[in-house]
Amino acid sequence: MQLCSSEEECNSVADEVSASVKSAPDKIHPSREDMEEAISTLVEYLDVPEHDAKIVINSVVINVWGEEFADNLELIDSYTADNNDDEEDASDNNPLNDKAESDNDEDYVGEGECQLCERTIKLTRHHLIPKTTWPRMKKRLWNAAKTIEAYHSIDDESSSEKKQITKNKLENMLGMSDIDIAEIPTSVTHDSVRSYLSKVCLLCRQCHSAVHRIHTEMELATEFNTIDKLFCDEEILKFGKWASKQKPGKYKIVSK
Repeated sequence: MQLCSSEEECNSVADEVSASVKSAPDKIHPSREDMEEAISTLVEYLDVPEHDAKIVINSVVINVWGEEFADNLELIDSYTADNNDDEEDASDNNPLNDKAESDNDEDYVGEGECQLCERTIKLTRHHLIPKTTWPRMKKRLWNAAKTIEAYHSIDDESSSEKKQITKNKLENMLGMSDIDIAEIPTSVTHDSVRSYLSKVCLLCRQCHSAVHRIHTEMELATEFNTIDKLFCDEEILKFGKWASKQKPGKYKIVSK
């Protein structure tokens, strides 16, 4: 399983888990209900299977509050515990420890031209709005729903100043600068938000890793959430030009 594609993404997952249990700040330890809410966060927003989400949360609980507390919560059922036939170390089974540069075939979504370096190569799917930011971005979109509708109801010709003021307000609410209104849903619904958050581009593994190394998850979500904006970043563009001159190596397409 490949839950995290970078250390930054792993940290963001941890932040979301933490946020899920902060509803009752007077508690020294979270309740089982708190942990189930954290599991639901991973399942709903990060497309993680429930079984794997339980493993992730249980690992977090062990690291923070200890094994005894984790055992009392009983987040992992007996089936999971009894089927560790290889008796691997718990840290090896933690999905948060998967490396961004894993070369498993399942990491690749196809073959073709990388949208950054333009090499014909094995491709990976880069979420323009990283999955770990979805809970925060979703909340921002819903909070800005009325403002988004107000913007689209303004007549372009007669109220350009009002439209600019509303656009500035939207940028503040969404945490973005120089927002591209055409990329924002015209109306905020569950389907439109999901569609907006699910935008992807196809990058080779080297370019994909570079993008996540250069910018944080929230920077990507708010400032570099289109392929055009990625091209506007000098450091990313510089890497793409360098990569375009490199041989694909182990990422080359093998003729069958």
